[in-house]
Amino acid sequence: MTIRALLFALAVVVAAAPAVAQSLDVNTASQAELEALPGVGAKIAADIIREREEGGPFASIDDLTRVPTMTTGVLGKIRGSIRAGNARKPQETVVLQEGKVVSGDIVKKVLQRFNSEPTVREVQQQAIAYMRVNPQEVDSWRLRARTNALAPRLTTQVQGDLNDDRRTVEQVGEPTIVSQTNDQSGRLVVGAAWDLDRLVFEPQEMAVARESVRIANLRDRVLDEVTRRYFERRRLQVDLELSPPKDLADRVKKELRLQELTADMDAVTGGWFSQKLLESGTDPY
Repeated sequence: MTIRALLFALAVVVAAAPAVAQSLDVNTASQAELEALPGVGAKIAADIIREREEGGPFASIDDLTRVPTMTTGVLGKIRGSIRAGNARKPQETVVLQEGKVVSGDIVKKVLQRFNSEPTVREVQQQAIAYMRVNPQEVDSWRLRARTNALAPRLTTQVQGDLNDDRRTVEQVGEPTIVSQTNDQSGRLVVGAAWDLDRLVFEPQEMAVARESVRIANLRDRVLDEVTRRYFERRRLQVDLELSPPKDLADRVKKELRLQELTADMDAVTGGWFSQKLLESGTDPY
């Protein structure tokens, strides 16, 4: 073999090596392929396969943290040798046939595609925190109103006398005598009084009660609105997955509605919703 042929063969091997090292898709790799990765043994490989079968495909490399036995050290070792691929694999496509019953497993498989997104409970909690309609805060107001009567009413009073007397005495052939009397005295009186009737009924509790009712109503409206828009968005996602519109105008209309609902989630969570979508590898808009 000539030197030119050797160099050509070496170049092919060098060029192909990185592609092979980085072409391992964790969503399709076998047990043996995963075990061959640095730091990944039989236990972690088996857990990876189990997690992707039960929890759905991995949306990104960082999504491997779903695997309980996957450590940050092992993930750092294999990061350059793996890829998550496309979470929507052809073999995951759900085929529905008219006249046939849809099993619960198929329904779960469809909904599992959105497992990387925040749950409705997480969105509700974030919305409540952002809108500051937490019941614990109302309880704090009520407690302070009840203990307000224990604080005394303080009164202060200043008492005193001021006597400034100035007299001039003149005598024939004698120097003028000027005498001055300055007499000042005073005291500060501080008093404390308790309204014992306020221990039985504190008027401020009525204001707190009215505010607590308003907060409760606002909280219910926020939760209702968040829940309604969250599941409207989810139904639209499923509809786009299972029945993609063939008409361009209809498709654009539904995509815009999906972005509008995402913006609604951002509005009640202060941008938290789209941030979580970005962290999971989903483009919110």
